[in-house]
Amino acid sequence: MISEFSKLLQKGHNLRETNPNEALNIFEEAYKIAVSSGDHNKQLETLFELGVTKHNLSLHSEAAEHFKKALGAEFIHEDLFLKSNILRCLAVQYIRLNKIEEAINFLYESERVSISCGFNENLHMIESTLGSVYIQLKMFEKALEHELRSLGLAEKLKSDLMINYSYLGIGSCYYLMGELDNAEIYLNKAIRGEQTNYTKANTYYYLAKLYVDKKDNIKALEFADKGIAVSDEFLIQDYRALCTGMKGAIFLESGDSTTAVSLLEDAIGISEMIENKRIYFSLYKDLIRAYDKTGDYRKKAEAYEKLYEYHIEYLENQSKLKINQLNSEHQIEKAKDEAEIERLKNVDLREAIDKVKKLNEELEILNLEKNEFMAIAVHDLKNPLQNILSTARLIKRSNPPEPVKDLSENIVQQTDRMFNLIRKLLDHNLAEEGKIRINKSEFKAESILRDVMNDYKEAAERKQLMLNFTNYCNGNKLNTDYDILYQIMCNLVSNAIKFSPKNRNIFLSLNSENGSILYEIKDEGPGFSEDDKKKMYRKFSKLSAQPTMGESSTGLGLAIAKKLSNLINAELSLESEHGCGARFTLQLDPN
Repeated sequence: MISEFSKLLQKGHNLRETNPNEALNIFEEAYKIAVSSGDHNKQLETLFELGVTKHNLSLHSEAAEHFKKALGAEFIHEDLFLKSNILRCLAVQYIRLNKIEEAINFLYESERVSISCGFNENLHMIESTLGSVYIQLKMFEKALEHELRSLGLAEKLKSDLMINYSYLGIGSCYYLMGELDNAEIYLNKAIRGEQTNYTKANTYYYLAKLYVDKKDNIKALEFADKGIAVSDEFLIQDYRALCTGMKGAIFLESGDSTTAVSLLEDAIGISEMIENKRIYFSLYKDLIRAYDKTGDYRKKAEAYEKLYEYHIEYLENQSKLKINQLNSEHQIEKAKDEAEIERLKNVDLREAIDKVKKLNEELEILNLEKNEFMAIAVHDLKNPLQNILSTARLIKRSNPPEPVKDLSENIVQQTDRMFNLIRKLLDHNLAEEGKIRINKSEFKAESILRDVMNDYKEAAERKQLMLNFTNYCNGNKLNTDYDILYQIMCNLVSNAIKFSPKNRNIFLSLNSENGSILYEIKDEGPGFSEDDKKKMYRKFSKLSAQPTMGESSTGLGLAIAKKLSNLINAELSLESEHGCGARFTLQLDPN
């Protein structure tokens, strides 16, 4: 039984780099044998091989599960070499999944175990992996320090494979620091030596990027193609996406926008399949440029919508990375003996305050970057959309044949939908920046709801919905910003219409209570689940309910309503049970 197991393990190991799919089948068969034999060490060894193979297939979540299962075994402590290796490999998966804090913790533990058992080969890989962590933190000089340390360890071990891996790390750091000549030296050293297929694909990708920056598109295309070929052959999906996207960027630069769009869409499809948000965030920016060149404004608008969502998530992740860096930097660098850890506990308070101050400044810059991005997106979209809308309306007025009339009507509706998205993005951006001016005026409280009823009458009728208005406080006046209050009511009524089934009622009412004015919007729709209630005011939240006639939903309406309510010191609240409709109440002081 064990002899058969050993043959399978060796066969799978030989195929792990060249044919990971076949290796995966072999390791799964070997794991069944290890479990049936009750041999704990063999089970651990196979779990490790399964994890590495899943990593080679860019299945990082599944790889992490195999490594975690191995670490959870009570007999893991019997083989410290394997344990330290598994800890490091798990950290690599978390880096790929953009979970830096978890990655740092596992790297530190792997380093501790490696030192205790003298596993210098793993210490080399830990240094290189720490380089990857600092690259994600955009601390490229610190990353270079770790990559140079990894090279020193590799040279002592006299391992060509490790030396070339370190050359790649050093070359990528120099590239990110803008030192293209140094980057070229080390990347070419790496590609000329012995490498794993994964490292080779990575090196080809960086060489393609480097020659794009050096304005040598012929060489850049050559290396992008080589990266795609290696990635295709050995199913390295993340670098297949990156190299395909790089090839698309090269075609875009050379003026072939149609080919660029095809390549970039393929690359994004791959990255979405493997759920690598860092990759498709970078690709979407080139894809938007390509849509602009081809004149496909509809797809450009959709891409902007997705890119904005990824951009917000990206900025939030960057903020978390900066905070984690404050907590973890010293631990990563120094925590090799207890005395040093004790010294770090007494680090000067002033230094900590200075770091936090610097962090706040960086976060402010990130927020400005997001807002600038929004301004550019809206500016780029408004003019072409207006041209499309004007043309479609001219066609409608020219009394065309019925099919053309239907098409032009559809264009008008879709363009209106895009304008609505732009308005919502603008509203949200202005509210976040605090740039909305409060212009108070005195008006009858009921006038808001009458205007909203009038504006949404047609939309309600299209779905056979009945808008009902009850006024319990005739003549009461408000002194607040009419436009902001109107926008809040529009968002609430629009949502009620959008999510209500046909032939239902929507009730609008106005009341007064203890000197406050209360607006109420009640519907007979699907209501909100408890999970919905936790996230309904977040940007781009996708809740359990779906629009009942295929209407678009940006996930911004309630977030905007909440922010605008805060601006005029109004309290927005919800009462709802899942499946039993929703009742929103807005309470505000008349003055």
